[in-house]
Amino acid sequence: MFMAKNFKSEFVKFYKEKLEPYGFKKVKGPQPYFARLVNGEIVHIITYITLSADTPGCKCFELCCGISSIYRKRIRFNITPISYSYSLLTNTDLMTLKDHYYEISHKYRKNYDVEYSEETMQMALEKSLIGAKLIIEQLDKYTDMDSALEFFLKHNGGLTVTFSNLLSDSYSDEEGLYYARKEFDASLIAKCFSDMKRDVELIENEKTKKFSKDALYNGCEERFAANRKKFQDNEELYNEGMKILQQRKEDNLKMLKEYKII
Repeated sequence: MFMAKNFKSEFVKFYKEKLEPYGFKKVKGPQPYFARLVNGEIVHIITYITLSADTPGCKCFELCCGISSIYRKRIRFNITPISYSYSLLTNTDLMTLKDHYYEISHKYRKNYDVEYSEETMQMALEKSLIGAKLIIEQLDKYTDMDSALEFFLKHNGGLTVTFSNLLSDSYSDEEGLYYARKEFDASLIAKCFSDMKRDVELIENEKTKKFSKDALYNGCEERFAANRKKFQDNEELYNEGMKILQQRKEDNLKMLKEYKII
């Protein structure tokens, strides 16, 4: 009896072989995640999402990637990529923003989505390899928490490094607790914001675009610094935060072992 191909199964089978040389392992479980642990603290993730196809009778997918750390509350591999989209970035968005914090010009945007039918599924997967190699090239830039700060600010809109509710359960404060440590070099945060302001100026200089500097930047650096200092000056709160940070590290490393990533 003829059985229709299952794209998720074909994707996992194809990319298990292709990503293994780069250190990625298939995450244990039903979801199509591949991950690798870098320098004991950074988790690189590659998967895909399904999209609407423009061609009748076809389906469409696009590779996605993300970076997590062992210091966030939880790394979630038990939900679908669509449900995890707040921590993932499409191939297209990654390449559009690879050199800047903001999209400088839409005319340089290239889409990396791939259409397929059951007959062309294998060809579509082969075609997507171009995007996969570009993704890996970008992920390779972020190998520790210092370098990953740029990624979190650039691709998560600053949400994962806010310092306003450092002990909250909200995903919007995931890495903030780590970057609020007294040992972390605050000059790295200042450099990232300097690059962000540079990009705002580039956008404002484009004749076809009008952006408000307040809308894009809006005093974030000052709030970051103020919240970070307030947290550090509260000894009881700070000590509690450091205990939570250590517990997160232990829990996430245990979880990564259960998912067969390490």
